[in-house]
This record gives sequence, structure tokens and C-alpha cells, in this order.
Amino acid sequence: MKKLIASILLTSAATATQASDFADKCKHITDFLENFKCVIDAADSLPRPRFSDENLKKNIATVDSPLDKISQLNGVNFEWKNPNETDIEHLPQGKDIGVIAQDVEKVFPELVHNVKIIDKNGTEVTLKQVNYAGLVGVLIESIKELKKDNEALRQQLGL
Repeated sequence: MKKLIASILLTSAATATQASDFADKCKHITDFLENFKCVIDAADSLPRPRFSDENLKKNIATVDSPLDKISQLNGVNFEWKNPNETDIEHLPQGKDIGVIAQDVEKVFPELVHNVKIIDKNGTEVTLKQVNYAGLVGVLIESIKELKKDNEALRQQLGL
């Protein structure tokens, strides 16, 4: 029963993969209310839907110097800390790839948000979260800039 409720809640708030991941993270909790709390906490950490409709935006401008800005970021391989190495519960486990929020914040402060959570000691902790979807626009403009440079070089070489 609790797995069914958890799946329904998460499916409405997440992709199937995310729902499955969160259900797996909470499956070790046998108490119904604790399991439910785990699932809700996990769902709360999901990014909210982001509308892209032009009708909802103003002051629209193309990203300036996207390639220079992206060049200041590092894609990193890393391993999530084990549960016994941190007071933060429900972290992903194992190897992953991403960026460091503090690095992104220096270049794109609008893409990093502070999220307050309660750690397993009951202490409020502020963590940084990257809006990865927001990086897509910058990456698109960077690719266009590279394409333009590539075309100019091809023309110079007569290719």
C-alpha cells in the first residue's frame, strides 16, 4: 500500500526514473509515516516545472560571451558521500557527473539557489542547488558561437 501511494505521489511530481530512485531510497523504512515523510522530502527536492513560453518573459536578451562563461566552469566526475560521512539524508549514492554549485554561482548566480533542509540531527542547513536546465540556453549559445568561429576558419582555409 505505501509503495503504491509513494509511486502515485512521485509519478505526479517526477519522471519515472526519479520516482523509482526515490522509492528505492525510502524502501528500507518500514514505518508507514516515516516512509511517507521520506518520499515527500524526496519529492520536495525535485526541480519544479519551468515554463519556457515567451509570453511569460520580459527583458529577453541573448547571453553575452557564452563561450567565455562556460569556459570558466568545470564538468566534474565525483562520488557522493556515504551516509555515514554526512548529516544529510537521502543523498544519491555512487559515482556521478556534474558541476560544483559554488563555481556556477560565480559565473551564473541566477542559476544557483540556496535550499534549506533539516539534517538528521534536526539542524537547519543551507545547501546550493544548480538549475541545470538553465545551463542549456548558455550551452546552445556557446555552440552557435563555436559554429560561427568554425565557419570563419573554414572560409579562411578555403574549405
